[in-house]
Amino acid sequence: MKTYPSNEERTAEYLKNFSRQKTLQFLIPGPEPTVFDVGANEGGAIREFKGFWPEAKIHAFEPQKECWNDLEAVKNAFPKDDIVINRTAVGNAFSEGSIFFTHDSSKGISGFNKINLGSLDSVHLKTLAGQDQKAVRAYEATLNHQRRVPVLRLDDYLACHAIERINLLKIDTQGYEPEVLEGLGDRLRDVDVVLTELMFFDYYEKSLSFSDIERFLLPAGFHLYDISHISKNPMNGRTDWVDVIYVNKRLRGAK
Repeated sequence: MKTYPSNEERTAEYLKNFSRQKTLQFLIPGPEPTVFDVGANEGGAIREFKGFWPEAKIHAFEPQKECWNDLEAVKNAFPKDDIVINRTAVGNAFSEGSIFFTHDSSKGISGFNKINLGSLDSVHLKTLAGQDQKAVRAYEATLNHQRRVPVLRLDDYLACHAIERINLLKIDTQGYEPEVLEGLGDRLRDVDVVLTELMFFDYYEKSLSFSDIERFLLPAGFHLYDISHISKNPMNGRTDWVDVIYVNKRLRGAK
């Protein structure tokens, strides 16, 4: 086994050999994985995963109607009928209409949690603080528009569609990740790899810690495998959010 004189050299060797794509393909080597994309937004992750595994079967979940045309366009860009678009949110309880917040600034930051108008970590709010209150109020008026969206549980979805296993579960739900995991119930054990965002900063009225997701993941047999992205705040030096990869020990035993 090769040895490295320092952590810096060890990390440099990793960066030469691995990326998020290579890590996920190492963990999920089969050509036709079943992928669940929760919080699919405009379909960027679908394109990414189809680049990793052209034969992947992808089930996408997105409640924002503003994203649906883009998702259908992504689906139609691939010739096989192996992308399923579900126009619904995912959580820990079925609902025909739960309150969901959208924002004029970006479709990618909408979700079940309000943006925190008193945030100390928001770079944009910090910039506006030096302007007059009219500019601040104008920005605030673009945020936290309420609507109602349907919500399903993933264990119900798996049962309804007779799906035995999820090879990759990607979750990007702006702080609603614990509820998505809880909605799998005992079926969380039938997931191989979880790729999820974890937000630490106060941009939303709710922030997360590792314990919020690990209280579901650890009992189901998962352990942290990789921190695949770290987003740093240029204003105060803190870590705002990370993308993390958890692996089912059942799968890891073969690696």
